[in-house]
Amino acid sequence: MMNMEKVRKIVTLQTLVLIFILFNTKGFSEITTNEVYLLSSIYAGKDFTNITPYPINSNDEFEVYPGFFYKSFDPLWLIGGIFETNWSDLERGVYLSDSLPYVTGFMGGYDAGSMRIVSAMYFFDPYLTEEELERQKDTSFDGNSDRSGLEDFGYCDPSKTLFIHRLEFNLFDRVRLSLNELNLIGGKYPDLSDANPFGIAHNNLGEGFSNNMLGVDASIIPTNGWQIYGQFAMDDFVVPDTEEGATDYKPTAFAWGVGTRLVGKTSKYYISPKIEYYKIYTWMYNQWAPYLKYTAKYNEEDIPIGFDYGNDMEGYLIGLDIANETTRYKITFEHYLKGEINLETPYDDERKEDVEGWPGPYGETTPFIKISFSFEVGF
Repeated sequence: MMNMEKVRKIVTLQTLVLIFILFNTKGFSEITTNEVYLLSSIYAGKDFTNITPYPINSNDEFEVYPGFFYKSFDPLWLIGGIFETNWSDLERGVYLSDSLPYVTGFMGGYDAGSMRIVSAMYFFDPYLTEEELERQKDTSFDGNSDRSGLEDFGYCDPSKTLFIHRLEFNLFDRVRLSLNELNLIGGKYPDLSDANPFGIAHNNLGEGFSNNMLGVDASIIPTNGWQIYGQFAMDDFVVPDTEEGATDYKPTAFAWGVGTRLVGKTSKYYISPKIEYYKIYTWMYNQWAPYLKYTAKYNEEDIPIGFDYGNDMEGYLIGLDIANETTRYKITFEHYLKGEINLETPYDDERKEDVEGWPGPYGETTPFIKISFSFEVGF
């Protein structure tokens, strides 16, 4: 049973977050916090970054907003606190999207116009249920000797942190390409080596505390008001000739999405219809250690850090965005095929050995249909 101290901390945090969100409606002259600025850029035929929040211009001042602060050191900048974030053109980003209600942490970067470097560090609720804690402490998974004998090494320390680094290029104002690395640290408190932006090139999963993901993001504006965009994420990739023995515990796990949108303008609003297609591999985002699973806990619910609905899915989204600086409407229709595997499926499930099922959707599929409408005022 959760003790009263834990309950008190959760209630306090939720209260603070609610206050921040309720009062975090101030207009920003220097920061874009949603896709409205990107829509206006597409309409003008210029490709702006899809990261939010992000500085539009710099004034070398320190600014405090409800929930977070912003400081510019032109061309450097820093944001810290509690805020909503999104690193995707897609409605459902595949490696870091606005599926999360908010994040707690820091993000900053260097902006040279045609090249941007962005890094962030986000902290997630490390609380585990008794069952999850036992799974995290168990070093016997499929004979994974990399963690064998670590019982007294602190691998279950209550900590879950995400580092993300991006190198982004903007070519001719109409082509944007970025390379991203995500490094999820769990079961130990992060150190400087975990912030290494080149960790994707190293096999640091063997230490048992780190799970890397590679992300590629691209956008093209062929003509003013028309954008083609996409994302690709790689959690794991098994090379049969060199990693044959790994197929029983480390399946290939990819996720990708592509889309296109048109952006028009009336006297008051930008209007943007779009269509997107997604493919999420069967074992994407899953992991045998709870602290290394690509999910974040909110109100004791695990939410995927990437694609909103989890793994083992394929389908499309049709949407309409209507927005200006103070009001935003969103209508979406989504249709996916969902396979048998979800993020609650044990990582040692025997179906994981079916190599042909890794792309998914696996086994007997069921249709997943969702129609949604939302609006925001005063953001």
